[in-house]
Amino acid sequence: MLDPVDGSIVLNELHRPERKMFEDDWAHARAEHGDRATVTVLPRTADQRRADALVEMARRSAAADAHAVMPRPLFTVLVGFAAFSNVCELSDGTVVSPHQLVRHLAGADVERIVFDGPSRVIEVGVRRRLFTGALRRAIEVRDRQCTHPSGCDVPAEDCEIDHMQPYSRGGLTTQANGRCRCSVHNRQRGDRPDALDDG
Repeated sequence: MLDPVDGSIVLNELHRPERKMFEDDWAHARAEHGDRATVTVLPRTADQRRADALVEMARRSAAADAHAVMPRPLFTVLVGFAAFSNVCELSDGTVVSPHQLVRHLAGADVERIVFDGPSRVIEVGVRRRLFTGALRRAIEVRDRQCTHPSGCDVPAEDCEIDHMQPYSRGGLTTQANGRCRCSVHNRQRGDRPDALDDG
């Protein structure tokens, strides 16, 4: 029953403690079972974590200062590829129509992303260690979420940006060599004995 903006606000806040709980459960399983740990030995099921996350949301709400400054929503306007439309989105990729944004605009931030092609947003810098600033944001907008082949759905803004060809092996810090990986899947690459993981 929520509109896309309000629905994203609720889901983003629900996913925040839920992701932290998943990471805590995974760390617990790794400590107990080592490299043999799988999701089947996690101390909570996905449904249990979702329920615990709802309780945590309620606790945080009860503890919040009524005069606290609320975070500003971020709307992303994608412009370019084929030049046939301007699409308004929330930063998590939820598509919204302009009329749904009107009541939020006074307290929102708006960014513009220009596409040069279906998968190329911009290119920034070539030989730096970390993906930061506009380059990081370009990869987040392109990938949307963790790109691990398991189908992991951790949102891009909560991911690390991984060098596909490791930095230590000459991999460039470019959009073409970067991808979103959640902290769990990025660490798994580093656990392989044959991988020199730079993040």
